[in-house]
Amino acid sequence: MTEEQIGSSLEAMISLVAAGKPMEAFAQFYHDDLEKTDLDGVTHKGKLVNEQIGNELLSKVTAIRDFTAVDKIVKGNRSFLVWSLDFDHADDGAIKVTQVAIQDWQDGKIIRERFIA
Repeated sequence: MTEEQIGSSLEAMISLVAAGKPMEAFAQFYHDDLEKTDLDGVTHKGKLVNEQIGNELLSKVTAIRDFTAVDKIVKGNRSFLVWSLDFDHADDGAIKVTQVAIQDWQDGKIIRERFIA
């Protein structure tokens, strides 16, 4: 993929999330062989496992005040997507964080994603 194609894919993904369809974005833009490392440092391999984790997280969100993409950078096959998050979680209470998703692209999809905050 070119940097322009990755940028366009990011915009489409951001639009789906903004429309309240984060799991549709996940289905469309994430690779079957995904390796995802969340803020806790634990890496989960495989799209199905990560989909289950995403669905479980979303099922426990009780209120959303902010869930917006702040900025993005694309260089080569890597993108950096900055998110501003402010929501309530049934188990963890209020969560307010700015995080960066570092994403490596392969075959038109995100194959590796790591979060830092």
